[in-house]
Amino acid sequence: MAVGGSVLVGVALWGKQIYNNWRPRKVGIYGASMVGKTTLDKYMTTPGEMEEIPEDERTEHFKILSRYLLPKPSRKRLRWKGERRVIHSADIGGQERFWNLWVDDMVSRQCEFVVYMFDDRAFTGGGDAIEQIGGFRFLVDSLIERNYRYRNWKSWKKGKKYCPRLVLLVANKADRFFDDNAAKLWQQERIGEHKIFDPFRDDLIRLQKAGIPTNRSFMATRIGWNVESSLLDMLDY
Repeated sequence: MAVGGSVLVGVALWGKQIYNNWRPRKVGIYGASMVGKTTLDKYMTTPGEMEEIPEDERTEHFKILSRYLLPKPSRKRLRWKGERRVIHSADIGGQERFWNLWVDDMVSRQCEFVVYMFDDRAFTGGGDAIEQIGGFRFLVDSLIERNYRYRNWKSWKKGKKYCPRLVLLVANKADRFFDDNAAKLWQQERIGEHKIFDPFRDDLIRLQKAGIPTNRSFMATRIGWNVESSLLDMLDY
């Protein structure tokens, strides 16, 4: 019986691994302009050394009549220490005029996981900070109030009950702010206490009160640091 039980457990674990390796997960990746979304999209497609993306090459979207076209998601395969996952995500611009596309993408694809990216400019004040903090608040307001601008009847129906499984708040470009305190918190698995997340705490609390789970992570997408492990941890939630 013990041998038979071990075989069944082994088969179950093998089946789960096969399922995780091949089942696509729908992920929405959003954030203000120039925080690293396009770099992350390119890195997930082909990992390796990444170049700095010039400001004049920011993601743009075409408009037909009065509506911007929603970009199509693409397939990416994540690999990390023997683990493999498939995700579908789209590269969407971060300028305020594109914020409604975040919600359109999230609801129409019924994204299981939502990633919001920001960088150290959110902590230094000024227009960049207002845009990054404001973008997250817009997303949180949309999720809590279900204030979605629907493209058609089908998306309206989907949106009535939509809620992501997890919202992951990512402090990107960690190589610019990773200090001694960050290293200490990293070792103790307490990075959520780092001051870089302070501007977003009120909205994180609002999500928790609304029954929407959240988590926080550091990344440095241009150098590929902590990208795969953060996303795999999210997918395992």
